[in-house]
Amino acid sequence: MRIVIPEGATFVPKPEHLDPLRRLGELVVSPGHPRDKADFIQRVKDADVVVLDYTLMDEEVLSHCPRLQFVAFLGIGYASCIDIEAATRRGIVVSNTPDYGATSVAEHALGMILALTRHIATAYVSLKEGRWEPGRFQGTELRGKTLGLVGLGPIGQEMARLGAGVGMRLVGWTRNATPDRARHGLVLVPLEEVFSRADVVSIHLSLRPETEGLVSRALLSRMRPEAYFVNTARARTVDNAALAELLRAGRIAGAAFDVFDEEPVPPGPHLFRDLPNVLITPHIGYNTREASLNMLNIAIATIAAHLSGERLHVVNPEAFAHRGGR
Repeated sequence: MRIVIPEGATFVPKPEHLDPLRRLGELVVSPGHPRDKADFIQRVKDADVVVLDYTLMDEEVLSHCPRLQFVAFLGIGYASCIDIEAATRRGIVVSNTPDYGATSVAEHALGMILALTRHIATAYVSLKEGRWEPGRFQGTELRGKTLGLVGLGPIGQEMARLGAGVGMRLVGWTRNATPDRARHGLVLVPLEEVFSRADVVSIHLSLRPETEGLVSRALLSRMRPEAYFVNTARARTVDNAALAELLRAGRIAGAAFDVFDEEPVPPGPHLFRDLPNVLITPHIGYNTREASLNMLNIAIATIAAHLSGERLHVVNPEAFAHRGGR
């Protein structure tokens, strides 16, 4: 059993944390990020199991992997990195790692909200560049303001707890509205009402066909000019071109993003990079020591379960029906 980590092991807190994988089979850890698709294919083509971080495994890549049985995706939003339909047709089983870092992502989102509403990043740059402009950076308190949460899974629930902790009122929307989602004083409301009522809208949706582009121009246009928008979930859930226009026109006060339509973000002009009312970070919301170890341990458990004939966090169980034809 050849288990391949094709993108380096920067997510591994300590080398010994890979020992459970070594006990499951031959472990191959490739150094650093693949140079291009050809390099990535070369790294994964002889794998039985791939532990995937963020490189796209599309149909072309999968077609070069005749031995591949199982992909353990590190994270929740596997649809951004795996052609799940192509994997299923080829009998390749895919798992993800739910609930590994809800606190880490929610804390990052809260940090971005504080940075936006108190102009922390722009004030830092101003002072570093030798200016003293305290009057320029008048902020706003979060206490008593309304936090609107779009998506109330584990991260959205943790965000509700943190928002309540700083004294914010909470409104939220989820595709699976049940009474247990309305915790920490949160009131469930229609999606349109989240955008019209909130002082801060924070996105916590997984990427699925039904959520891609869900945050439309029409919804964004409901936000008040003094409101802020934060996305630490998946960029493709949002009409980002419309959002950039609204930010540029001052129709929304500011925004913060930890996720992008294309990752890594290419050099050169970008929708958001040069907007003065935008804060961006390079997809680091999940990246804490605690979350990294949780994520790795869950991925290892999914591989061990698969090798013993069990299913753990499998996202495409339909793949089992195709395995005999491989």
